[in-house]
Amino acid sequence: MLELGARDDYFNIWNRIRAYAPVYDAGEGVFLVTEWELVNSALRNPTLRAGSGISAAFGQDSPVESVIRNWLMSLNGEEHRLARGLVSRVFAPRSLVELEPIIRKKARELIVPFASKSSNGSADFVGDVAAKLPSEVIRSLFAIDADEWAAHVEPLFLGESVHQQDGFAAVAGLTPYFQDKIHRSRNRKTGGIIDLLSSEDKQGDCLTEAEVIANSVLIVTAAIDTTAGLIANTLVELIENPDSSSRVQSDQTLISKAVEESLRHCPSAPSSTRRTPMDFDLGGVRIPAGSDLFFSFTAANRDPKKFNDPDCFDLDRDATAMLTFGGGAHFCLGAGLARMEARLVFEELFAAADSFALQEKIRWRVNNPVVRAPERLMVSSQLSAR
Repeated sequence: MLELGARDDYFNIWNRIRAYAPVYDAGEGVFLVTEWELVNSALRNPTLRAGSGISAAFGQDSPVESVIRNWLMSLNGEEHRLARGLVSRVFAPRSLVELEPIIRKKARELIVPFASKSSNGSADFVGDVAAKLPSEVIRSLFAIDADEWAAHVEPLFLGESVHQQDGFAAVAGLTPYFQDKIHRSRNRKTGGIIDLLSSEDKQGDCLTEAEVIANSVLIVTAAIDTTAGLIANTLVELIENPDSSSRVQSDQTLISKAVEESLRHCPSAPSSTRRTPMDFDLGGVRIPAGSDLFFSFTAANRDPKKFNDPDCFDLDRDATAMLTFGGGAHFCLGAGLARMEARLVFEELFAAADSFALQEKIRWRVNNPVVRAPERLMVSSQLSAR
């Protein structure tokens, strides 16, 4: 199921699965859940446990399995509540307000050369902007020196060679880096996210060192890969829907609507999982204890029972019911940051250039099985007359 992300008929496949069986027994204890109402209710069901989808995607016996087991998305109950409370301090609303001018400045610094290059031929929007911005944002949040980041982290996410790496290369590379960094930072402040993750909350609770390492790895991988995918996918949507692109160019208040509709129509994080600790009924299907529920946000977000004409990209749609950020106790903590980064990128992009066009067929990523996004996006443009 995860390998479908690189196929051109990706959305049609999920639409057919949903029409055939909203809860489908795929074998080996995995049930595909594709109807919006069923996905939404299951995400919010407190009896379900964190699923094994991420670790299964990367290989249960892989070197990264122990890291994945300790990060936030894999925890349950009180253990999850404690860890989420500590990690959520990184993404507090006040922090996002303070970040906006910093992110806008970084976005402008990337957009201006991209616009110049793409207006004189073509430029890779993914490598030059979509992946570069979230990488720079998360680097600043970790308060890591640019040269150190370029040496140890950027090669895991940026550059052509990344797409030839195996699925767990980024997690496997980040784990020893953060282990070493946390050991070297012991008893002294770094001024960034590691300090927040390592500090006690008001009740005196704190994460273990293994959890600090695991959640540092999680924050970096999620912040770069899925946000880069959101930004790149949104430009693809606007290029493929020129009427919508023209409206956004003439009225930048529609940028947030474009981002929300992109999140619904082409989610870069297209799935999630839960595990059933007991026999469980969903959509009239009896699911045995110990099964994995695989939620397709791609299918749920295009459920015609929930959204009118769901395969159409529509700026006038109310897309707030989309499920791309999950729901319930495991709702994505970085949703606000991802939305803000995407909005600021397109505000700066449409101030600098317009009339975008793809210069080569899109190749969808195959190196990360839980992300749906282009490997690269060769784009031409015209400089804005504004």
